[in-house]
Amino acid sequence: MLCVIGCGNSTRSDDGVGVYVAQTLRAQLLKDPRPRVRVFDAGTGGMDVMFQARGASQLIIIDASRSGSEPGAIFKVPGRELESEPDAAFSLHDFRWQHALTAGRKIFGAEFPGDVTVFLIEAENLGFGLELSPSVVRSADRVIEEVRNMLPASAPAEVSIARGNFYLSREICETYLPGVSSVALLVRDEEIMIVPLIQQSAGGLLLKQRNARGDRVIHAQEFFRSRSLPEEFEVRSVPVRWSAEAAALVVGGLLVDMRVRMGVP
Repeated sequence: MLCVIGCGNSTRSDDGVGVYVAQTLRAQLLKDPRPRVRVFDAGTGGMDVMFQARGASQLIIIDASRSGSEPGAIFKVPGRELESEPDAAFSLHDFRWQHALTAGRKIFGAEFPGDVTVFLIEAENLGFGLELSPSVVRSADRVIEEVRNMLPASAPAEVSIARGNFYLSREICETYLPGVSSVALLVRDEEIMIVPLIQQSAGGLLLKQRNARGDRVIHAQEFFRSRSLPEEFEVRSVPVRWSAEAAALVVGGLLVDMRVRMGVP
């Protein structure tokens, strides 16, 4: 798992550059999801950095710097060179990501990433404000591009169908349905859409965990029966794609194929 965390105070102009990077990356990944990637906007919460990084194998942190260098200068630094020991007298407000790197490794051990890269972007203005300086925006966009090049490539996505159930791998769920516990199955233009439901109160079908590995299953017998399709239909590999427009996983061509193969009009 690769974890990308943006840090900073978005109400202090260029100090919010890490937040800008995280939010921009997250928006891009909604359109082009990547497997085993988590992006988090930590703001000024050092504790959040520590807990969000737990379980990742690689960590990328983005924050502003004020070193006297030219505004917009980019520093790419190994995390080991920047981490520091938190003072016992520190308040939570004083606990920063530099301290989180040290404390996280001590507390979580092997569960905390050893591969840490920090991107620091030199600030021009740290006064109150919501906008980044033009030089900082240009540098932030360069960092976003470099981070994107570090992300794992998108792999072909597939699901299986048997006995009226949809079977989804852990990788599919982590990439396209992170944190989702229920879905809706809809049909549009002969394509099945697996739509994540954010609130459990919305109903839908449970995305049940089927093994310790984290693979999931959707029991959809009623869905198939309502379309006069036999539950015994089985197919081991069905390509799916993510639709940013529909915010759903799309299973294309399956309904037509099922009707043809089973002789159902």
